[in-house]
Amino acid sequence: MKKIYILFLLPLLVATTCEDDDVNSGFESHYIIQNDSSTDLILFTEGGGQLSVVSQTELFVASDFNNTTDPISPSESAIFNNIKLYKVVGENFILVYNQSPIDDSLWVFNEPSGNRFEYRLVITDELVD
Repeated sequence: MKKIYILFLLPLLVATTCEDDDVNSGFESHYIIQNDSSTDLILFTEGGGQLSVVSQTELFVASDFNNTTDPISPSESAIFNNIKLYKVVGENFILVYNQSPIDDSLWVFNEPSGNRFEYRLVITDELVD
């Protein structure tokens, strides 16, 4: 009787110990906003949320996966189609930066590891004043 249970449990045990190759395959592109300005900024997401980009910090916006070894540029990504940054004045949101459509030349490209790419949008005081 014990041998029958072992035979039934063996496939379950083997299936749970196998590594899923799809999880680690492909290449990932990260999109980051780096706020080098002296102003705290707000990014509104397409889902209606608000993300704070505090002065002198960076915000990881999103990532995108690709099955090939090529990075996905910000303009090719389906994650976002514009970047609008606001500052708060009193109780009002004032648009201080608008990138619509996405311009890849304004993003700094980096490859920090073998299968990860990074695009960084650097916001300075000159861009938001």
